[in-house]
Amino acid sequence: MLSSRCRGHLPRSYPDDLTEMRMLQNGFVMGRITDSRDNYHELRLDVDSMSYEQLLELGDRIGYVNTGLKESEIHRCLGKIKPSVSHTLVDRKCSICQDEYEREDEVGELNCGHSFHVHCVKQWLSRKNACPVCKKAAYGKP
Repeated sequence: MLSSRCRGHLPRSYPDDLTEMRMLQNGFVMGRITDSRDNYHELRLDVDSMSYEQLLELGDRIGYVNTGLKESEIHRCLGKIKPSVSHTLVDRKCSICQDEYEREDEVGELNCGHSFHVHCVKQWLSRKNACPVCKKAAYGKP
């Protein structure tokens, strides 16, 4: 049995949150000083300073991950606007190709309300499931 005067001097098994945070901030973990260097610094790529050719080469090495939609999914999420209505659109040009809508153009609208030339937005959605303007998912997969 321990005397009552020794009980207060026993080390706690777990430090309180504040003590633990201070130890981590100061680099102490489990009684040792941790090495604060970034061991993976050499492996990180600085893509902001890479040339266009280097980025293309990196893309070839990494590969391409398709996040686009299938044709059937594109048809489900793309509402078509009649050409006669397209002249009343607030945005008078397609945000993808930057061409103004003509009366004979086929214009499509996504659920978010943004409109584009149908051929432009189909090509976009086949590569990426997001509105080119607001980045909202064009098609929610069930």
